[in-house]
Amino acid sequence: EINQLGRMFVNGRPLPLWMRFKIIQLAQQQVRPCDISKILKVSHGCISKILTRFHKNGSLLPGNTGGSRPRVSTKDVVAAVCRYKMELPGLFGWEIRDRLISENVCSTNNLPSISSISRILR
Repeated sequence: EINQLGRMFVNGRPLPLWMRFKIIQLAQQQVRPCDISKILKVSHGCISKILTRFHKNGSLLPGNTGGSRPRVSTKDVVAAVCRYKMELPGLFGWEIRDRLISENVCSTNNLPSISSISRILR
């Protein structure tokens, strides 16, 4: 397909890294997002999304596509979840998640979802 600015694109396919880098370079040279959009023939929404992600976490890489992948919990995490539940049987999944972080068993990057915690406890 061709976007409104006359550039070829495939919906859902991320922009190449060289173009993402160019967007960041232009933004750092104080070029406005709407002008970057015209220069590179990329939609304003795409420019904004890339700049927002870059400002938030410094990443140029595209986000994950295709939904979430199931996380595999480590033995340490499984042991901690089971221990918490044995100590306090009334704990909720969100409380277990909070405790996993506060006791440095997990970081926010490898924290199991509440449904994963429920699966561990079955």
